[in-house]
Amino acid sequence: MDWIRYVGPGELMAISSALIFAMGQGCIRQGMRTVSPFLSALIINLMVGLGGLTVSLYRGTLQDSSLTPLLWFVAMGIAGPGIGRISHLIGITKMGLNRSVTISSATPIWATLIAIVVLGESPSFPVLLGTMSIVSGVWLLSIREDVSQAFGAWFRGALIFPLIASVAYAVAPIFVKLAFEQQETPEVALVVGFTVGNLVLLAGKPFLPRWEGGQPLRRDISWIFAAGGLNIMTAFLLTTAFSLAPVSTTLPLSRTAPIWVLLVSYLFLGQLERVTWRTVVAAILVVSGGVFITAFRN
Repeated sequence: MDWIRYVGPGELMAISSALIFAMGQGCIRQGMRTVSPFLSALIINLMVGLGGLTVSLYRGTLQDSSLTPLLWFVAMGIAGPGIGRISHLIGITKMGLNRSVTISSATPIWATLIAIVVLGESPSFPVLLGTMSIVSGVWLLSIREDVSQAFGAWFRGALIFPLIASVAYAVAPIFVKLAFEQQETPEVALVVGFTVGNLVLLAGKPFLPRWEGGQPLRRDISWIFAAGGLNIMTAFLLTTAFSLAPVSTTLPLSRTAPIWVLLVSYLFLGQLERVTWRTVVAAILVVSGGVFITAFRN
C-alpha cells in the first residue's frame, strides 16, 4: 500500500509499538495499586523472554546464534529490560503514569546522539527538529506543579528514575543494531535480553526502595500479566523496526506513546491519573515531533 511505503514499514512498526505500549502502561498502572515495581518488572520481562524463546525455538535461530551478537543482546538486556525497566516502574509509582512516561520519553535525544556517533547515522534537519519537539514535551512535563515542594527534593525522589530509564532505553537499541549487523534475529534478542534483564533485577533487588504496598491482589497481578502480553507485541514490533529502519527515526517514533497514554488515562484511569493542560500540550509536542520524523525521514 502507498501509505505504508510513504511512512515506511520500520517507522510504522515503531508507531504501532507506541500504541500497544500505552495500552500496556494502562494495565501496569492498574496492577501497581498493590503489585510492587520489582514484581511487575519481573513478570513482564519473563513473559517477553518466553515469547522470544518460543519463536526462536520454532525458527531454530537460538541454537544457530553466534557469540558476538549474543554478547550485544546481553548488553541490551542489562541496559533496557534491567536498569531501564525498574527505573521506569519506580518512576510511575512516585510521579504517576502520565508524567513518568513523558519524561522517560527523553530517550530520542540520547538515542539520536549515540546513533550519530556510534552507528554513523545522519538524520536530516526535520528529523532533528522532530526529536527536539519530543524533548520539549518532555521538558514541559518535568516542570514541577506543586509549588509547596522544593525542586531538589522532588528531583531526588522522583525525576531521577524516569531520566535513568530514558538513558538506559536509548543505549539498548544501539546494542541491538550492532548485533543485527551480524545476525538479524529479533526473537533471540528478546529471549537473551529480557532474561538477562531479570537477572539484573534480581541482583539489584537489595538496592531498590522498600515496597510498602502489602500483599498484591490477584486482580492486580492479572493486570500485570495482561501488560506482559502487550509488552511481547511491543517488543517484537520495536525490535523488528530496528532491523528495517535507522534508530534515529524508529526510536523517536516509538516514544510518541504519551499521546496514547493520555488517551488511555482519560478513558480508563480517571481515578488514578489526573490529566492537566500541561500534559495535553506536552503530548501534542511529542506527537508533532513524531509527524516531522515520519514525513521527512529521508
